[in-house]
Amino acid sequence: MNWDAELFDRFVDATVRMARGLLPGYGYPHVILPYPPEEEAACIEALRNLPAALHARGNLSSLLVPVSSHSASAEARYARWPLEDAASFERLESDFADLRSGLVFKVAESIVAEATKAGPPPDVILLERLGSLYPFGHVSSLLDLLYRKGLIKTVAVAYPGSAEGTRLHFLGRLDATGGYRGHIVT
Repeated sequence: MNWDAELFDRFVDATVRMARGLLPGYGYPHVILPYPPEEEAACIEALRNLPAALHARGNLSSLLVPVSSHSASAEARYARWPLEDAASFERLESDFADLRSGLVFKVAESIVAEATKAGPPPDVILLERLGSLYPFGHVSSLLDLLYRKGLIKTVAVAYPGSAEGTRLHFLGRLDATGGYRGHIVT
């Protein structure tokens, strides 16, 4: 499948409308663009050009946030964990279970800190590279935490998966949370 430029254009328009308060967000000002995971490279390229497009179309400031870098820093201590004996493997398993429950919280805190480090957050926060959350967290949980932590600006999300109405499939698997309260671009 080739990158769907028309769908991406609808995503840009919906993001501008959401940031201007002209699009109902069903409680949260989130705009979600599902795209085929195999189109990740094309999506990254399109998203890198999005801040300029948002400025040109709506005079909106934006911040592009690769979630993978925030996930990687939260997971960094596990990358070179020495497994010397059964006890060290058990400690890793226990800590890894803690990571499963805490990764989304750590990522949300890191994103909020990045978005607010130079003062008030920009008009739009653009999230990309969400595949790094799998299997430790759900995108819907991340979006909810960002909102609860005070990031109530428009959050535009490039979602590696598909949508059927309001049901989303993350990386081809049904997202069990069903907790998306935003505008899904289809």
